[in-house]
This record gives sequence, structure tokens and C-alpha cells, in this order.
Amino acid sequence: MPNPSISRSVKEAWSREGAAGKKVLDLSCGGGATSKMLTSHGFEVVATDYTPPPPIQGINRVAGVDLNEYLPFRSATFNGVNLIEVIEHIEHQAQLIREISRVLREGGVVVISTPNILNVLSRLRFLFTGFLRGRVRPAHYTRKPGQAPNIYLIHFYELYYLLFHYGFEIVELRKTKVKFASVFFAPFLYPLMWLFSLEAVIRAEKDPVQRSYNWQILRYLFNPALLFSDNIVVKARRK
Repeated sequence: MPNPSISRSVKEAWSREGAAGKKVLDLSCGGGATSKMLTSHGFEVVATDYTPPPPIQGINRVAGVDLNEYLPFRSATFNGVNLIEVIEHIEHQAQLIREISRVLREGGVVVISTPNILNVLSRLRFLFTGFLRGRVRPAHYTRKPGQAPNIYLIHFYELYYLLFHYGFEIVELRKTKVKFASVFFAPFLYPLMWLFSLEAVIRAEKDPVQRSYNWQILRYLFNPALLFSDNIVVKARRK
């Protein structure tokens, strides 16, 4: 797990799911903390990593899984997929979400956490430096794209778009660590953010169907988790 606040939020997201007889795929499990957490809840866990995952009692491990490629599992195999602090490292993000949808059974859930580049502090940082939360300075050019951390940061609305088109409905948006600066600046910026967003996202859209989708997105964009949280945890269910 990257840090305690993400760990707690991910754990709470999964705790709402009944575990009896359910199989969960933990993608790029790292040290195996999330796999152990899922096992402790009663899920049957399959853990993957590009390198051999660490030995964890009672957990099936699959090595050599490149998340930019097709997942080596049959369709409709799992009841859940866990993707924690990973998607921002993946070049082919649409491919990955499509593959997660494929290996999930109908009604299955995916829990995704990623740096929140839309919080108030991140927006201010971008205004003054051109860099966002999760990528506060240029990536080291000695590291190739597959190795550079957080090189493919994803906005919430881009993730929302991918989940929507691959058959998911967002059921929960959870916050993690909240920094004081985001809360401090919010009262000063909120009215302007709302007015500019209303004009650009709602009034400028002439298609009534798309405008209704834009309203849904706008409500998420002003959710406290997106305004204040360092990282977000998104839980979505396959329709």
C-alpha cells in the first residue's frame, strides 16, 4: 500500500462487498499489502506483477503481466479487480480498462486509486508552475516512459469517460489524505471555479444529451474528494 490514507480508503471500498465465493484480481500488487487485505476480507485473490510477486500464503501469483497488453485470463473470470496507484504508470490506459471490463463478471466491481490532479492545490500549482499533483517537476530524462513515475497522470473525467464506455457505472468516490492548503484556498476560489465551469461545461454545450452527462461530471468535479483529496479512490460496477 502506498500510504495509510489510501490503504484505509481502499479497504473501506472493498469492505462493502460481500466476499463469500468471490474472486478478486489484484493487478500490479507490488509488495502484496492489498492482496493480504483482500484475503483477510475473505476474497479468493489472484495477484499479478510484471516481476514475480512476493510469496503470500493462500494467494495465487502470476508473474510477467504487462498491463499495457492483454490480460492473461479468460473473460468473466473475476468478481472484482483492484488497481491501486498503477494506472498513472500505464501507457495504454483505455486498453487496460477494456481488459478489466472483459475479465470481470456482470455486476463485478473495480477499485482504482490514482493521484488527484484536480484538487484545489494541484490547480494552483499548475497555474503558477505548469505542473500538477503527482508530477511536480519534469520526469528524469534518464528514465524511459515505461520506468518514469506518474508519467501518464489521468484526470478524473478521463477515467470517468473510459469507465463509461467500457460498461461501468461509478458507485463511489472516496477521499484519502486532505492537505490544509486545499481547504484554505477553496473558499476564495470556489465561486470562480463554479462560474467558469458552469459557462464552459454546461452553457457552452449545445447537445442536450451531452449536457446531461456534463452535469453528472460537474457534480463529481465539485465533490469534496476531488476538491481536497491528494489521491482519489474510484469504485465502479460493471453493468
